[in-house]
Amino acid sequence: MTWTQRLRLFGGIVAVLALTAVLTLVFNQRQAQALSTTGQVVSAQASVGAAYGGVVTQTKAGDGDEVKKGQTLFTVNSPDLQRDLSQGLKVTSTDAFDVDTSASTVTYKALTDGRLSDVKAQTGGFVQNGANLATITSDGSQYALADFVLSPRDYERIVKGAAVSLRLPDDRTVEGTVQSVSVTTENGQAKTRVTIASDSLKDPKIAELTHPGTPVAATLSLRDDGPLAGPTDGLRSFLIKIGLK
Repeated sequence: MTWTQRLRLFGGIVAVLALTAVLTLVFNQRQAQALSTTGQVVSAQASVGAAYGGVVTQTKAGDGDEVKKGQTLFTVNSPDLQRDLSQGLKVTSTDAFDVDTSASTVTYKALTDGRLSDVKAQTGGFVQNGANLATITSDGSQYALADFVLSPRDYERIVKGAAVSLRLPDDRTVEGTVQSVSVTTENGQAKTRVTIASDSLKDPKIAELTHPGTPVAATLSLRDDGPLAGPTDGLRSFLIKIGLK
């Protein structure tokens, strides 16, 4: 065997060993990840409830409007309010509504900044006591909920603050972290719901992709307890540095 052939053989062996090592590390990394079965964007929401029902005499905001805390939204002329006042009951204004005792009207207000949706109050329409007049979705409150089916061993490897990648409907990926975890166990598997905090979901530049209910696919990083945990982390850091991950 010539030296050239020996060098080629040696080079081939090294290449095979390197490829095997990389594939082993990649496999080990995938073993330290979990993919969600379902996931969606969620936002904090507040209901505009009718403490007193009656006829809507004025609407100052509609579906899709941005509103500010304290902004007046709907005015209702209420026979129920008139009856309570005639019986000597004292009804006062609150953060949620202003009462005009002389006109027997209630003007409902926004309790938070946000976007108005699901508006039920229409001028000339009648609303019942306790009805939901509208919903306000708070600005900048987006987070994600994702469901996973895990073995008890994998559930134990979820760490608060662990990294989570969220794939949006346009295949864009944003990063988040585990905020909280809840679980129910069925047939030996942990049905796990993870709350995921992500500042990227609050970015106004992608607001069209982060409305409440928008589906997302979540990839959760589990704690890596295997013997290759160190090398895997080293490889991951190296790939990030050279722009391949």
